[in-house]
Amino acid sequence: MQDDKSTIYDKITAIQDEAIATLKKMHVPPYPVHYQKQFNRIFDSLSDNTLKNALDQNSTMDEKIDSMVKYIELAKIAIETFSQTHESIASVAAQQSDLLNTYDRSQSNNNSGCVQIIDGLAKLGTDMTDELKKSEEKINQLNEQLDDAMLDVTTDPLTHLLNHRKYMEDMGDMLPSGMERTLPLLSLMINADNFKEINAKFGHTAGDKVLYFLAQTIKGMVRSGDLVYRYGGDQFAALINRCEEGKALGIAEKILRKVEHSHLIYSGQSIELTVSIGATMHQQNDAIDTMIKRTEEGLSKSKQAGKNQITFV
Repeated sequence: MQDDKSTIYDKITAIQDEAIATLKKMHVPPYPVHYQKQFNRIFDSLSDNTLKNALDQNSTMDEKIDSMVKYIELAKIAIETFSQTHESIASVAAQQSDLLNTYDRSQSNNNSGCVQIIDGLAKLGTDMTDELKKSEEKINQLNEQLDDAMLDVTTDPLTHLLNHRKYMEDMGDMLPSGMERTLPLLSLMINADNFKEINAKFGHTAGDKVLYFLAQTIKGMVRSGDLVYRYGGDQFAALINRCEEGKALGIAEKILRKVEHSHLIYSGQSIELTVSIGATMHQQNDAIDTMIKRTEEGLSKSKQAGKNQITFV
């Protein structure tokens, strides 16, 4: 599956390169609307079944999201290129301004034609600067839109936490620095106890409210810089950085007790809620799989031991 994704990415990147090259030949800045038109045209003409299947309605959600992320990345490349183009214009405008600022106008008192040229250059410099400001404003707007789009891809819509995809990305970013040393990184897996029974008794709307409550509770129990995710279903994950091993149990216990002593009311009925927690500290040479495996092993042991408890592995 990973090889297929790499192949798809390589093909999309090749199409992106051709789209940019086409715009350059046309002397058109790779402004996103121009870029998207060329990208789609070339995609339609060159893509094969492997590539089209990745965006087909029958593809898995993971494949669709992966394609979306890649497309956003390509759009960012287009905007960066467009920005670089205008930086060159800004450089020319700056050079013109320097020339005009250092020009000794007293030398041209008897040459009205030269004065007109200088005035024209000054106006051109002003016009270019104005256009650049407009372009920069548009670029900022587009980058904000793209950041919003990326946020949609990496955020769980129900709980407003980061999602499983972002969890894997963040782990991938953190762990390489732990190949030669132990990192002060705590991994938690937190699972709602008896969630199926809560759904059956109170309904799925109540279940959604319970998940949202858990998400906000966990987030409220850690520091603002710590990362909390909806790992999947009724399971949450947290990555607590700059955490000494002696403080790890205290963090997990704080979450456990806060949930245990909460008072949830839905439609006039009280919902009793507890969580089970698995925890592990980073070990030297940990890979994503090994750290996740230990954390999930701890969670499984907490469940088997009667729930509403913490197991460190």
